Amino acid sequence: MKNCKFFALVLVAVMLFSLLAGCSGSSAPTEAATNAPTTQAPAEVPTEAATEAPTEVSHYPVTITTYNYAKEPVQVTFDSCPQKVVCTNQSQTELLLYFGLDEYIAGTAYLDGAVREDLQAQYDALVAAGKELTVKGYPSKEVVLALEPDFIFGWRSAFAEDQLGDVSEWTGMGVGTMILRCSNNTVDERNLDAVLADIADIGAIFDIEDKTDAYIADARALVETVNAKVASLEAPLTAIVIEPMDEGSWYCWGENTLTGSLAVSAGAVYACPDGGTLSTEDLINLNPDVIIVDYMEEEGVPTAQCEANAIATVTSIEALAEVTAVANSKIMAVNLTDVYGGGIRMVPSVEAMFNFMYEG
Repeated sequence: MKNCKFFALVLVAVMLFSLLAGCSGSSAPTEAATNAPTTQAPAEVPTEAATEAPTEVSHYPVTITTYNYAKEPVQVTFDSCPQKVVCTNQSQTELLLYFGLDEYIAGTAYLDGAVREDLQAQYDALVAAGKELTVKGYPSKEVVLALEPDFIFGWRSAFAEDQLGDVSEWTGMGVGTMILRCSNNTVDERNLDAVLADIADIGAIFDIEDKTDAYIADARALVETVNAKVASLEAPLTAIVIEPMDEGSWYCWGENTLTGSLAVSAGAVYACPDGGTLSTEDLINLNPDVIIVDYMEEEGVPTAQCEANAIATVTSIEALAEVTAVANSKIMAVNLTDVYGGGIRMVPSVEAMFNFMYEG
């Protein structure tokens, strides 16, 4: 009996222990729990568009409208940025130098006078590299051909038959050409807008539109400022731009010329819209408030002396003493290169004329 009771007690104890073990919780993870996979979002499968690299849009080809010797508009297409440029004149060379395109100039020619002071060092580097083809006059066709240019940037007269030949000859050989709109009366509308259109074309040809667009915006802002100031005046000043001829006579640039139009852009009422040759009597009758006299630089003659000589063509004539511009010392001398043909000298000339007429 005692043994039976003992075994009964042992059985009860075992059963109680089993019940307690089954009901007690545990904070330790089981082996299955520790090896459970981590749930992650499925990776994105790239679309076809995402796997393709973006296509770079080329700036080229670029097509501009320029002109030939006959003043006919022609379209010229540039498939890439020109690498070897021949500039037939100072205006073209200075324009490229101003926008930092020195590396593309293979040849430069025909100086009308001193190079702009801020561009002199760059021009000297061209000379040192043997790229100054001529100082006066155009280079021969043979010289230009030998350079194997891919772009000729010139005046209209450079493409005469006895010079480089018509633009069609060059474009036929794959050489791009461009003529400044206001050179040699190439276009009918010769004014600041035409000058800025040339600069816009250069921006497109060389893919530097950020620079040329900024220049054009500044130029237009200047004209707007001039217009606003002149609009506030009761009577804007009358003015003319003249070039000395024989003693007592001058050529007057008309409003339809770039030179005359610059004075209008500077806020003048133009006293001789049609232009033409003026005698002393004509000048007396016009009686402008301002006279602007252009001059050509003379080799070995200081600029100040050239200016004084130009002004003296008017002030030295006693009969003109009562002309308003003479009586009020409102006679301005300008370098012809600064007001003729186009290029980067035109916009500063507008500002200089305005300052002389209204701010001086």
